Amino acid sequence: MTPLLSFFETEVTDAPASRRDALGTVGKIGLGAALASIPFLKPGLAQAQTLSGDAGILNYALTLEYLERSFYRQGTSKGFIPSAVAPLFNKIRMDEEAHVTLLSGAISAAGAQPVSYTDESFDFGPYMETYGNFVALAQGLEDTGVRAYKGRAADIMSKDYLTVALQIHSVEARHAAAIRRLSASPASKGWISGDGTTAPPAIQPVYGPGQPASMFPAESNTTQGGINLASALSGYTATQIAEAFDEPLDGDLNEPNSTVISIASQFFAK
Repeated sequence: MTPLLSFFETEVTDAPASRRDALGTVGKIGLGAALASIPFLKPGLAQAQTLSGDAGILNYALTLEYLERSFYRQGTSKGFIPSAVAPLFNKIRMDEEAHVTLLSGAISAAGAQPVSYTDESFDFGPYMETYGNFVALAQGLEDTGVRAYKGRAADIMSKDYLTVALQIHSVEARHAAAIRRLSASPASKGWISGDGTTAPPAIQPVYGPGQPASMFPAESNTTQGGINLASALSGYTATQIAEAFDEPLDGDLNEPNSTVISIASQFFAK
């Protein structure tokens, strides 16, 4: 099978080098490695309560994966995706389906109950009307996933679960970069740039601050480790410094007003 990242690099249109290219080579961690890790998960490491402990964090991630799975299933069935990029979106859809299987299995292995949704659980409204709208939301959902995984990774106690989460995070980041490089994407670069004010209203919060903003700053943030890098470094603009970092975003199934859950809840069928 063609590695995910090389698939993206050969199937999307020509575009500027990605931030990954600029920062150097990173390890290629595939979904196969994540699946292979499941037999080593130890049920005793997670609390049995669905919404607490490591199992609760994985259920939070699983909710987002169900959302993305349904989004790509619905979109790839509409007939508006150009044939030139259809293989890309079909590959992303299969990845999201595999993520649902992976996380559901991991949660069950912990002795907890995984959440469950069907495609009918979600309604994407106008984002399923045109290819341009579809790509805009695809970008927003993938960027949400990247920030969401980063926001909860430090809370995971089991290294086995953390490995699974980071492997999925890696794949989601590759999805995001590939979609941003499509000509229909509203993004100007292959990585997050700016505060999202030019994005469609539904996904503007993806790029803003979380709760609290001191822990979950907006993507335009230039302060890292308590140091304002825009002042401390010479030769770089504030935009360039902000682009060098992906910021975490808060989310918790126990907190319906948390930022990521508020974003996702827009697309739950009423």
